Amino acid sequence: MNITGLAGIIKTILLLLFIPELYFYPVPAHREAAFIHPGYENRVAVLMYHHISNTEHGPAVITPRLFRAQLDILKKEGYHVISSERLARFLSGKDTVPPRAVVITFDDGYESFYTCAYPELKKRNMQATCFVIVKSIENTKATGNKNKLASRPAWKQIPKVTWAQMREMQAHGMSFYPHSYDSHYLARVSPGVPASRHMKPALAGPIWLDKQNRRETQAEYEARVKEDLLKAKEVMEINLGRPVDQLCWPYGVDSPAALRIARSLGYKYFYYTGRGINDSCIRDGRIRRINAGNPHVTPEVLVRQIEKFSLLDEVQQNCRPFIPLDPVIMEPFFVTLDYYLSPGPEIQPL
Repeated sequence: MNITGLAGIIKTILLLLFIPELYFYPVPAHREAAFIHPGYENRVAVLMYHHISNTEHGPAVITPRLFRAQLDILKKEGYHVISSERLARFLSGKDTVPPRAVVITFDDGYESFYTCAYPELKKRNMQATCFVIVKSIENTKATGNKNKLASRPAWKQIPKVTWAQMREMQAHGMSFYPHSYDSHYLARVSPGVPASRHMKPALAGPIWLDKQNRRETQAEYEARVKEDLLKAKEVMEINLGRPVDQLCWPYGVDSPAALRIARSLGYKYFYYTGRGINDSCIRDGRIRRINAGNPHVTPEVLVRQIEKFSLLDEVQQNCRPFIPLDPVIMEPFFVTLDYYLSPGPEIQPL
């Protein structure tokens, strides 16, 4: 046996010796087998959705039927849907959460949140939060013009919720926060060709200014971020009559400067696309989510994803003392666990 093979065996043995509780988690015979887990406490799984439709298709679009089935299995399996406001209080140490707590979130502010999601949530006495691109709400009337609509990017062609609809839903437990004012787009950061290799989310850093044939200065970038996030906050507070302290970053990407600016404006809780479960150890307001809004995420797969991340977090917490000594010691276990429990390729949100 070569040295590499022997090293792998030794690492696996050490892992099992130091974390004996791993013996008692059953490993499915194949990837589609059910995975039984006793649940989690003092942690919150946050689910991410985008659009619901019977006629439109894409990696971030699910049918009304699938959404209903996901809600039903959450209720059947004993998950407790809570509001994002309760999550915020929990993270700040001002509230507790029930076992198997789940927060439901929707990005982009599509009208399907009102027409498809809201009736099903209301029927089950569940709450949800929708992150809206504020300017698209203000331009709702313009979306009726088919010529203007056809010239917009695909996501902008989908009808958005209105202020009246949001106020109605807010009165029945739904909540709304910004997904930026008008910065949900990919911007060129250098003049290179092809352009796709020189693009990144607009709030993530300085962008290329075509008319001036130069890149934004750091000061110009920060001023742009501040203007966008401040306007999003002020417009939503005026129209919905409640404080705005939560923000979902477009594409799940920020920067140290953007985060600093957002905090200075009064935002306290920030939603990303990074996967995982959230616990009271989070002190910086950064909230991880699990993508539930992909057409391949069946109800059973959704439950497995939640259980998978709750288990991984437990293992990581137990392993924390050993990480500085040898981070690679966890590799054999996590590779195997991911193989059995992963629903498939990573899903990319809109």
